[in-house]
This record gives sequence, C-alpha cells and structure tokens, in this order.
Amino acid sequence: MKNDSTKASLVGERYEVEVGPVAHGGHCIARHEGRVLFVRHTLPGERVVAEVTEGDEGSRFLRADAVEVLQASPDRVPAPCPFSGPGRCGGCDWQHAAPGAQRRLKVEVLTEQLERLAGLAPQEAGWDGTVEPAPGDKVPRGEVPAWRTRVQYA
Repeated sequence: MKNDSTKASLVGERYEVEVGPVAHGGHCIARHEGRVLFVRHTLPGERVVAEVTEGDEGSRFLRADAVEVLQASPDRVPAPCPFSGPGRCGGCDWQHAAPGAQRRLKVEVLTEQLERLAGLAPQEAGWDGTVEPAPGDKVPRGEVPAWRTRVQYA
C-alpha cells in the first residue's frame, strides 16, 4: 500500500507545451494544466514535447527537457557541440540558439533578476542593458566555441 505522504513521481512524463519567457539557469518557462515547467533545450515561442526530469504530483513546479521540437524558433540553430542536448552536458545551455539570440536571452534574464530580486531597473544598477560577445564567441560556422561557464556532472 502506498504511503499517503509519498507523491507519485512525474519523472519521464511527457507534455506538449508552448514555451514562454526565458528563466535563469538555461531554462524557459512553460505551463501544463496550471503547473509551471522549467524546460531546458528550448527557446521562447517554441512548441515542444517536454519530458519531466524532476518533480512529483505534489511539486509546485517541474523541471523538464525538450525532447522534441514541434515548432522551432527562428533563432534555433544546430548545436555545434555533440554533447549538447537532453541528458548530456550541463554546460551547453544555449548552443541551440544563434549567438545574437543568446545575448538577447541573457539580457532578459539579467533584467528580470535585477527587477524581481533587487527592485532595480537596469539603468539604476548602472547597466546599459548590453551583453557583449564573450571572447571566443565568434567562431566559424560549425566550430565549437572553446569556453564553458559551467559543468554538470552526472
């Protein structure tokens, strides 16, 4: 008999969702039946099949990976790194986005964090809202940028 305090895991469940705004940590926000999903490997405006990677029936939110892109963003590009994608490297958050889109997404995250957490507009924090290309960001098409900002070990 199942313990009443144990909620059924939703890991592995798949939902078709419309992807909303970007969030911190390489995720975008989607909703399914009123519950927030933080979905990696997707871009705002896309329609994807998201597979839950973390959470149960009692969770306030779920984490998921986009395992199938049904309607792609115009900013989507093939990830140059073979280790990018669901269940792979944790340091390739935005490799599936064109470099200009990556910088726009970072501006959105920084602006939202400043406003929500610090109560400041970017100008009040002394930031003009620009994210410059990182050294090594500009590489020939098909080559992998030679830098990482984070590593996730399985």
